[in-house]
Amino acid sequence: MVRLISKDVDLRELLNQIGSDPASYGIFLDKDSHLRVWIDEVYYPAASVIKQECLSCGADAAVHKHVITGKVEKSSVLILANVRQLKCLVDKLRRMPYWGLNQIADEIKSVLEDREARTFVLTMPNGTLELRRTKVMTILNATPDSFFPGSRVDLHTGLERAVDAEENGAAFIDIGGASTRPGAAEIGEDEELTRVIPLLRQVRERVKLFISVDTYRAEVAKQALENGADLINDIYGLQFDKEMANVIADYGVPVVIMHMRGTPATMQEYASYDDLMKELHTYFVERVEYALSKGIKENQIILDPGIGFAKLPEHNLEVLRRIEELFTLGFPVLVGHSRKSTMGKILGGVPAEERLFGTVAWTSYLTWKGVHIVRVHDTKPNVDAVKAVEAIREGI
Repeated sequence: MVRLISKDVDLRELLNQIGSDPASYGIFLDKDSHLRVWIDEVYYPAASVIKQECLSCGADAAVHKHVITGKVEKSSVLILANVRQLKCLVDKLRRMPYWGLNQIADEIKSVLEDREARTFVLTMPNGTLELRRTKVMTILNATPDSFFPGSRVDLHTGLERAVDAEENGAAFIDIGGASTRPGAAEIGEDEELTRVIPLLRQVRERVKLFISVDTYRAEVAKQALENGADLINDIYGLQFDKEMANVIADYGVPVVIMHMRGTPATMQEYASYDDLMKELHTYFVERVEYALSKGIKENQIILDPGIGFAKLPEHNLEVLRRIEELFTLGFPVLVGHSRKSTMGKILGGVPAEERLFGTVAWTSYLTWKGVHIVRVHDTKPNVDAVKAVEAIREGI
Protein backbone atom coordinates (compact mmCIF):
# COMPACT_ATOMS: atom_id res chain seq x y z
CA MET A 1 0.00 0.00 0.00
CA VAL A 2 1.26 3.46 -0.95
CA ARG A 3 -0.10 6.53 0.84
CA LEU A 4 0.78 10.08 1.78
CA ILE A 5 1.67 10.85 5.39
CA SER A 6 0.64 14.12 7.00
CA LYS A 7 3.30 16.69 7.80
CA ASP A 8 1.69 16.93 11.24
CA VAL A 9 3.13 13.54 12.21
CA ASP A 10 6.51 13.63 13.98
CA LEU A 11 9.10 12.42 11.47
CA ARG A 12 11.10 10.73 14.24
CA GLU A 13 8.04 8.60 15.01
CA LEU A 14 7.90 7.43 11.39
CA LEU A 15 11.64 6.71 11.21
CA ASN A 16 11.43 4.70 14.41
CA GLN A 17 8.48 2.73 13.02
CA ILE A 18 10.51 1.82 9.93
CA GLY A 19 13.55 0.81 11.96
CA SER A 20 15.94 3.35 10.48
CA ASP A 21 19.32 3.92 12.08
CA PRO A 22 18.86 6.70 14.70
CA ALA A 23 22.17 8.17 13.52
CA SER A 24 20.47 9.03 10.20
CA TYR A 25 17.55 10.92 11.73
CA GLY A 26 19.25 14.29 11.39
CA ILE A 27 19.80 13.72 7.67
CA PHE A 28 16.11 13.08 7.07
CA LEU A 29 14.96 15.90 9.32
CA ASP A 30 16.94 18.30 7.12
CA LYS A 31 15.13 16.96 4.03
CA ASP A 32 11.59 16.99 5.44
CA SER A 33 10.35 19.95 3.42
CA HIS A 34 8.32 18.23 0.71
CA LEU A 35 5.89 15.34 0.41
CA ARG A 36 6.05 12.20 2.51
CA VAL A 37 5.15 9.02 0.64
CA TRP A 38 4.87 5.85 2.69
CA ILE A 39 5.19 2.40 1.11
CA ASP A 40 4.20 -0.51 3.33
CA GLU A 41 6.56 -3.43 3.71
CA VAL A 42 8.35 -4.46 0.51
CA TYR A 43 11.05 -7.08 -0.18
CA TYR A 44 14.37 -5.69 1.07
CA PRO A 45 16.10 -5.55 -2.37
CA ALA A 46 13.12 -3.51 -3.63
CA ALA A 47 13.47 -1.13 -0.68
CA SER A 48 17.16 -0.72 -1.53
CA VAL A 49 16.40 0.01 -5.18
CA ILE A 50 13.74 2.57 -4.25
CA LYS A 51 16.22 4.38 -2.00
CA GLN A 52 18.91 4.42 -4.67
CA GLU A 53 16.55 5.67 -7.36
CA CYS A 54 15.22 8.34 -5.00
CA LEU A 55 18.77 9.60 -4.53
CA SER A 56 19.33 9.61 -8.29
CA CYS A 57 16.24 11.83 -8.64
CA GLY A 58 17.40 14.24 -5.96
CA ALA A 59 15.07 12.85 -3.29
CA ASP A 60 15.73 10.49 -0.39
CA ALA A 61 14.10 7.52 1.28
CA ALA A 62 14.29 6.02 4.75
CA VAL A 63 14.44 2.23 5.05
CA HIS A 64 15.20 -0.27 7.81
CA LYS A 65 18.81 -0.07 8.97
CA HIS A 66 19.41 -3.72 7.96
CA VAL A 67 18.15 -3.46 4.37
CA ILE A 68 21.76 -2.97 3.27
CA THR A 69 22.88 -6.16 5.08
CA GLY A 70 19.91 -8.30 4.07
CA LYS A 71 19.19 -9.18 7.70
CA VAL A 72 15.53 -8.21 7.27
CA GLU A 73 13.25 -9.72 4.67
CA LYS A 74 11.00 -6.67 4.33
CA SER A 75 11.07 -2.98 5.09
CA SER A 76 8.61 -0.12 4.84
CA VAL A 77 9.90 2.90 2.92
CA LEU A 78 9.37 6.60 3.60
CA ILE A 79 10.12 8.79 0.59
CA LEU A 80 10.83 12.49 1.10
CA ALA A 81 10.46 14.24 -2.25
CA ASN A 82 8.79 17.00 -4.21
CA VAL A 83 6.39 16.35 -7.07
CA ARG A 84 9.07 16.62 -9.77
CA GLN A 85 11.29 14.12 -7.96
CA LEU A 86 8.43 11.69 -7.45
CA LYS A 87 7.58 11.82 -11.16
CA CYS A 88 11.22 11.05 -11.90
CA LEU A 89 11.07 8.09 -9.50
CA VAL A 90 7.88 6.81 -11.12
CA ASP A 91 9.53 6.89 -14.56
CA LYS A 92 12.50 4.91 -13.29
CA LEU A 93 10.55 2.28 -11.32
CA ARG A 94 8.16 1.66 -14.20
CA ARG A 95 11.06 0.17 -16.14
CA MET A 96 11.71 -2.44 -13.44
CA PRO A 97 9.31 -5.42 -13.77
CA TYR A 98 10.63 -7.23 -10.70
CA TRP A 99 9.87 -7.22 -6.95
CA GLY A 100 6.65 -5.35 -7.76
CA LEU A 101 8.52 -2.10 -8.46
CA ASN A 102 6.50 -1.24 -11.56
CA GLN A 103 3.29 -1.70 -9.57
CA ILE A 104 4.67 0.55 -6.82
CA ALA A 105 5.37 3.15 -9.51
CA ASP A 106 1.73 3.04 -10.60
CA GLU A 107 0.56 3.42 -7.00
CA ILE A 108 2.82 6.45 -6.44
CA LYS A 109 1.47 7.99 -9.65
CA SER A 110 -2.10 7.39 -8.43
CA VAL A 111 -1.35 9.01 -5.08
CA LEU A 112 0.07 12.06 -6.85
CA GLU A 113 -2.98 12.36 -9.07
CA ASP A 114 -5.45 12.04 -6.19
CA ARG A 115 -3.43 14.52 -4.13
CA GLU A 116 -4.22 17.32 -6.55
CA ALA A 117 -7.19 19.46 -5.53
CA ARG A 118 -10.20 17.81 -7.07
CA THR A 119 -13.66 19.19 -7.44
CA PHE A 120 -16.24 16.52 -6.73
CA VAL A 121 -19.79 16.85 -8.00
CA LEU A 122 -22.57 14.95 -6.25
CA THR A 123 -25.56 14.11 -8.44
CA MET A 124 -28.72 13.63 -6.39
CA PRO A 125 -32.45 13.32 -7.08
CA ASN A 126 -33.01 16.97 -6.22
CA GLY A 127 -30.03 18.44 -8.05
CA THR A 128 -26.24 18.51 -8.18
CA LEU A 129 -23.75 19.98 -5.74
CA GLU A 130 -20.11 20.90 -6.33
CA LEU A 131 -17.86 20.16 -3.36
CA ARG A 132 -15.23 22.77 -4.14
CA ARG A 133 -15.52 24.34 -0.69
CA THR A 134 -16.45 22.77 2.64
CA LYS A 135 -20.18 22.16 3.00
CA VAL A 136 -22.17 21.96 6.23
CA MET A 137 -24.54 19.07 6.99
CA THR A 138 -26.96 19.75 9.88
CA ILE A 139 -28.04 16.86 12.11
CA LEU A 140 -31.70 16.15 12.88
CA ASN A 141 -32.01 13.30 15.38
CA ALA A 142 -35.53 11.87 15.42
CA THR A 143 -34.54 9.88 18.49
CA PRO A 144 -35.24 10.11 22.22
CA ASP A 145 -31.73 9.03 23.27
CA SER A 146 -29.09 10.71 21.08
CA PHE A 147 -26.06 11.80 23.11
CA PHE A 148 -26.80 15.54 22.68
CA PRO A 149 -30.34 16.30 23.89
CA GLY A 150 -30.37 19.56 21.94
CA SER A 151 -30.26 17.61 18.68
CA ARG A 152 -33.42 15.59 19.37
CA VAL A 153 -36.41 16.59 17.29
CA ASP A 154 -40.03 15.67 16.65
CA LEU A 155 -42.18 16.57 13.65
CA HIS A 156 -42.59 20.18 14.70
CA THR A 157 -39.09 20.96 15.96
CA GLY A 158 -37.52 18.94 13.15
CA LEU A 159 -39.19 21.11 10.54
CA GLU A 160 -38.15 24.27 12.39
CA ARG A 161 -34.56 23.13 12.52
CA ALA A 162 -34.57 22.20 8.83
CA VAL A 163 -35.86 25.65 7.89
CA ASP A 164 -33.22 27.23 10.14
CA ALA A 165 -30.51 25.13 8.48
CA GLU A 166 -31.60 26.29 5.05
CA GLU A 167 -31.81 29.95 6.06
CA ASN A 168 -28.37 29.85 7.68
CA GLY A 169 -26.41 28.27 4.86
CA ALA A 170 -26.29 24.51 5.35
CA ALA A 171 -26.08 22.41 2.20
CA PHE A 172 -27.53 19.24 3.74
CA ILE A 173 -29.61 18.02 6.62
CA ASP A 174 -29.10 14.51 7.95
CA ILE A 175 -32.14 12.77 9.44
CA GLY A 176 -31.54 9.80 11.71
CA GLY A 177 -34.04 7.63 13.54
CA ALA A 178 -31.71 5.31 15.46
CA SER A 179 -29.16 6.53 17.99
CA THR A 180 -25.60 5.43 17.25
CA ARG A 181 -23.97 6.80 20.41
CA PRO A 182 -21.59 4.41 22.22
CA GLY A 183 -23.64 1.73 23.97
CA ALA A 184 -26.85 2.51 22.11
CA ALA A 185 -29.26 -0.41 21.76
CA GLU A 186 -30.55 -1.36 18.33
CA ILE A 187 -34.19 -0.48 17.57
CA GLY A 188 -36.53 -2.30 15.21
CA GLU A 189 -37.00 -1.42 11.56
CA ASP A 190 -40.66 -0.45 12.00
CA GLU A 191 -39.76 1.96 14.80
CA GLU A 192 -37.02 3.53 12.69
CA LEU A 193 -39.42 4.00 9.78
CA THR A 194 -41.99 5.58 12.07
CA ARG A 195 -39.44 8.11 13.30
CA VAL A 196 -37.86 8.95 9.95
CA ILE A 197 -40.39 8.88 7.12
CA PRO A 198 -43.04 11.33 8.43
CA LEU A 199 -40.36 13.88 9.32
CA LEU A 200 -38.65 13.39 5.97
CA ARG A 201 -41.90 13.98 4.06
CA GLN A 202 -42.65 17.13 6.01
CA VAL A 203 -39.15 18.54 5.56
CA ARG A 204 -39.08 17.68 1.86
CA GLU A 205 -42.24 19.74 1.32
CA ARG A 206 -40.76 22.85 2.93
CA VAL A 207 -37.03 23.06 2.20
CA LYS A 208 -34.81 22.71 -0.84
CA LEU A 209 -31.78 21.47 1.04
CA PHE A 210 -30.31 18.12 0.12
CA ILE A 211 -31.56 15.51 2.57
CA SER A 212 -29.39 12.69 3.87
CA VAL A 213 -30.87 9.82 5.84
CA ASP A 214 -28.66 8.19 8.46
CA THR A 215 -29.57 4.50 8.32
CA TYR A 216 -27.95 1.12 7.88
CA ARG A 217 -31.15 -0.68 6.80
CA ALA A 218 -31.96 -1.17 3.12
CA GLU A 219 -35.73 -0.90 3.57
CA VAL A 220 -35.42 2.37 5.47
CA ALA A 221 -33.08 3.68 2.78
CA LYS A 222 -35.47 2.61 0.02
CA GLN A 223 -38.52 4.23 1.59
CA ALA A 224 -36.49 7.36 2.37
CA LEU A 225 -35.39 7.69 -1.24
CA GLU A 226 -38.96 7.19 -2.42
CA ASN A 227 -40.03 10.03 -0.14
CA GLY A 228 -37.51 12.65 -1.21
CA ALA A 229 -34.13 11.78 0.31
CA ASP A 230 -31.01 12.53 -1.73
CA LEU A 231 -28.32 10.35 -0.19
CA ILE A 232 -27.79 7.66 2.43
CA ASN A 233 -25.37 7.81 5.37
CA ASP A 234 -24.45 4.26 6.45
CA ILE A 235 -22.38 3.93 9.63
CA TYR A 236 -21.74 0.26 8.85
CA GLY A 237 -20.23 0.98 5.44
CA LEU A 238 -22.71 -1.27 3.58
CA GLN A 239 -22.02 -4.24 5.86
CA PHE A 240 -25.06 -4.50 8.15
CA ASP A 241 -27.71 -5.08 5.48
CA LYS A 242 -26.49 -6.86 2.36
CA GLU A 243 -29.28 -5.28 0.31
CA MET A 244 -28.14 -1.74 1.09
CA ALA A 245 -25.58 -1.62 -1.73
CA ASN A 246 -28.23 -2.80 -4.20
CA VAL A 247 -30.59 -0.03 -3.11
CA ILE A 248 -27.88 2.61 -3.51
CA ALA A 249 -26.95 1.29 -6.94
CA ASP A 250 -30.57 0.99 -8.11
CA TYR A 251 -31.43 4.56 -7.09
CA GLY A 252 -28.09 5.98 -8.24
CA VAL A 253 -27.64 8.18 -5.16
CA PRO A 254 -24.52 9.03 -3.14
CA VAL A 255 -23.66 7.00 -0.06
CA VAL A 256 -21.49 7.84 2.94
CA ILE A 257 -19.32 4.86 3.85
CA MET A 258 -18.16 5.18 7.45
CA HIS A 259 -15.45 3.33 9.36
CA MET A 260 -16.53 1.43 12.45
CA ARG A 261 -15.78 -1.84 14.18
CA GLY A 262 -18.47 -3.83 15.95
CA THR A 263 -21.83 -2.17 16.62
CA PRO A 264 -22.75 1.01 18.50
CA ALA A 265 -23.39 -1.19 21.55
CA THR A 266 -19.99 -2.93 21.36
CA MET A 267 -17.72 -0.71 19.28
CA GLN A 268 -15.58 0.66 22.12
CA GLU A 269 -14.47 -2.90 22.85
CA TYR A 270 -12.67 -2.83 19.47
CA ALA A 271 -10.85 0.49 19.93
CA SER A 272 -7.33 -0.88 19.58
CA TYR A 273 -5.06 -0.33 16.56
CA ASP A 274 -1.49 -1.10 15.57
CA ASP A 275 -1.61 1.52 12.81
CA LEU A 276 -4.88 3.46 12.75
CA MET A 277 -4.40 5.32 9.47
CA LYS A 278 -3.30 2.16 7.70
CA GLU A 279 -6.43 0.46 9.05
CA LEU A 280 -8.59 3.26 7.66
CA HIS A 281 -6.95 3.07 4.25
CA THR A 282 -7.28 -0.70 4.08
CA TYR A 283 -10.90 -0.58 5.24
CA PHE A 284 -11.91 2.07 2.73
CA VAL A 285 -10.15 0.35 -0.17
CA GLU A 286 -12.05 -2.86 0.66
CA ARG A 287 -15.40 -1.13 1.10
CA VAL A 288 -15.01 0.90 -2.08
CA GLU A 289 -14.14 -2.25 -4.05
CA TYR A 290 -17.24 -3.91 -2.62
CA ALA A 291 -19.43 -0.93 -3.48
CA LEU A 292 -18.14 -0.83 -7.05
CA SER A 293 -18.70 -4.58 -7.42
CA LYS A 294 -22.37 -4.00 -6.54
CA GLY A 295 -22.83 -1.37 -9.22
CA ILE A 296 -22.34 1.76 -7.14
CA LYS A 297 -20.52 4.38 -9.20
CA GLU A 298 -17.29 6.05 -8.08
CA ASN A 299 -18.92 9.48 -8.09
CA GLN A 300 -21.54 8.24 -5.60
CA ILE A 301 -19.07 7.45 -2.79
CA ILE A 302 -18.21 9.64 0.22
CA LEU A 303 -15.85 8.49 3.00
CA ASP A 304 -16.26 9.14 6.75
CA PRO A 305 -13.48 8.12 9.19
CA GLY A 306 -16.04 7.68 11.99
CA ILE A 307 -14.90 10.01 14.77
CA GLY A 308 -15.93 8.39 18.06
CA PHE A 309 -16.83 5.05 16.50
CA ALA A 310 -14.58 2.28 17.90
CA LYS A 311 -12.00 4.97 18.67
CA LEU A 312 -10.56 6.37 21.87
CA PRO A 313 -9.86 10.10 22.23
CA GLU A 314 -6.27 9.65 21.12
CA HIS A 315 -7.46 7.83 18.00
CA ASN A 316 -9.94 10.59 17.16
CA LEU A 317 -7.24 13.23 17.52
CA GLU A 318 -4.87 11.28 15.32
CA VAL A 319 -7.51 10.99 12.59
CA LEU A 320 -8.22 14.71 12.75
CA ARG A 321 -4.52 15.58 12.72
CA ARG A 322 -3.92 13.38 9.67
CA ILE A 323 -7.25 13.78 7.89
CA GLU A 324 -5.69 14.88 4.59
CA GLU A 325 -4.14 11.42 4.22
CA LEU A 326 -7.61 10.16 3.32
CA PHE A 327 -7.86 12.57 0.39
CA THR A 328 -5.42 10.42 -1.58
CA LEU A 329 -8.08 7.71 -1.82
CA GLY A 330 -9.77 9.96 -4.37
CA PHE A 331 -13.20 10.47 -2.77
CA PRO A 332 -14.90 13.29 -0.87
CA VAL A 333 -14.39 13.11 2.90
CA LEU A 334 -17.10 13.82 5.48
CA VAL A 335 -16.26 14.30 9.16
CA GLY A 336 -18.81 14.11 11.96
CA HIS A 337 -17.04 15.70 14.92
CA SER A 338 -19.81 17.77 16.49
CA ARG A 339 -19.93 17.88 20.32
CA LYS A 340 -18.28 14.44 20.57
CA SER A 341 -17.05 13.06 23.88
CA THR A 342 -13.42 13.61 22.93
CA MET A 343 -14.13 17.34 22.94
CA GLY A 344 -15.75 16.96 26.34
CA LYS A 345 -12.58 15.33 27.68
CA ILE A 346 -10.37 18.06 26.17
CA LEU A 347 -12.48 20.73 27.84
CA GLY A 348 -12.32 19.14 31.27
CA GLY A 349 -15.27 16.76 31.24
CA VAL A 350 -17.97 19.21 30.15
CA PRO A 351 -21.30 17.81 28.87
CA ALA A 352 -22.37 17.92 25.24
CA GLU A 353 -24.27 21.17 25.85
CA GLU A 354 -20.97 22.97 26.53
CA ARG A 355 -18.95 21.76 23.53
CA LEU A 356 -20.11 24.22 20.84
CA PHE A 357 -17.03 26.47 20.82
CA GLY A 358 -14.72 23.46 20.64
CA THR A 359 -16.78 22.04 17.78
CA VAL A 360 -16.54 25.31 15.85
CA ALA A 361 -12.76 25.29 16.38
CA TRP A 362 -12.55 21.82 14.87
CA THR A 363 -14.81 22.89 11.98
CA SER A 364 -12.40 25.75 11.26
CA TYR A 365 -9.43 23.37 11.34
CA LEU A 366 -11.14 20.83 9.06
CA THR A 367 -12.11 23.56 6.63
CA TRP A 368 -8.49 24.72 6.48
CA LYS A 369 -7.40 21.12 5.85
CA GLY A 370 -9.88 20.87 2.96
CA VAL A 371 -12.51 18.43 4.27
CA HIS A 372 -15.48 18.39 1.92
CA ILE A 373 -18.41 18.03 4.35
CA VAL A 374 -18.68 18.65 8.09
CA ARG A 375 -21.62 17.08 9.90
CA VAL A 376 -22.69 19.24 12.87
CA HIS A 377 -25.55 19.98 15.24
CA ASP A 378 -25.44 23.78 15.05
CA THR A 379 -25.82 25.38 11.65
CA LYS A 380 -24.99 29.07 11.86
CA PRO A 381 -21.85 28.98 14.07
CA ASN A 382 -20.32 26.31 11.87
CA VAL A 383 -21.33 27.92 8.58
CA ASP A 384 -19.81 31.17 9.83
CA ALA A 385 -16.58 29.34 10.71
CA VAL A 386 -16.39 27.82 7.23
CA LYS A 387 -16.96 31.22 5.61
CA ALA A 388 -14.31 32.87 7.77
CA VAL A 389 -11.67 30.28 6.95
CA GLU A 390 -12.52 30.17 3.25
CA ALA A 391 -12.20 33.97 3.12
CA ILE A 392 -8.60 33.73 4.35
CA ARG A 393 -7.76 31.14 1.72
CA GLU A 394 -9.69 32.46 -1.26
CA GLY A 395 -10.79 36.00 -0.46
CA ILE A 396 -14.25 37.46 -0.01
